Amino acid sequence: MKKVIDFCRQRYKILIPIMVVFVLLITVYFLYREYKYDNYKNKKEESVYQYFGGIKNEYTAVVTYNLKNVIVDVNAKNKKIEYDSTPIYYKNDNKIMFPSEMNIVFPLKDGSQFRLYKYSLYEKIDDTDMISMNNKSGYYYHFFLFDGKGLYFFPNEVSLMIDGKEYKKLSPMSYVSMVGGYTLTYYDKDKDISEVLEIEGKKVSIEKEDINLSINLNERKFMVFNKSILLFTPNNLNSLSIDK
Repeated sequence: MKKVIDFCRQRYKILIPIMVVFVLLITVYFLYREYKYDNYKNKKEESVYQYFGGIKNEYTAVVTYNLKNVIVDVNAKNKKIEYDSTPIYYKNDNKIMFPSEMNIVFPLKDGSQFRLYKYSLYEKIDDTDMISMNNKSGYYYHFFLFDGKGLYFFPNEVSLMIDGKEYKKLSPMSYVSMVGGYTLTYYDKDKDISEVLEIEGKKVSIEKEDINLSINLNERKFMVFNKSILLFTPNNLNSLSIDK
């Protein structure tokens, strides 16, 4: 034992750096393994479509999942797509991906607003609305989504109003997008049509009579049961808590 102690004393200037390097290597190894676990698993191809400027774009999306089965990336195969908050519709399922953070709004719950993380999914299952985020899913009622800029998604039928008159009824899983107060684009899911409207100087709103909801698209606020509530951007909100 004394020989070992003497050996360590004589060579401590060499042993200490070796031990530090050894500890660092172990730390780097575990950090890399955790990074790889969180970020990569497999890639799955999905047949999807999006509407841009009223024109339908159908393509194959390459969806990347990590080892926790969480979506971490999406890219178009053999096609250039600049992703914003425009919903990605799955061709063969009642499922929609949102490629940016969204605000989920619950008008009947005191106007509560929460954040949905990037790549969250909406799915209609047996007339029930399901939201999936980070591989966790929950069922919710009477809500709509807002991207913080001008795009609104509706899981149920609503009326698009222009200057106080109904312009069109939008079927469930449709959306509207208002840009700069000059143009408005809507997509009607059931009819699979999109239209770009010039709305400069016009009052535009979304109405849902059964819950007395009115969304003022010009001012980005909504009124429910005579209570006016301002809409927030997703980054200013707490994340929606989903229990799986």
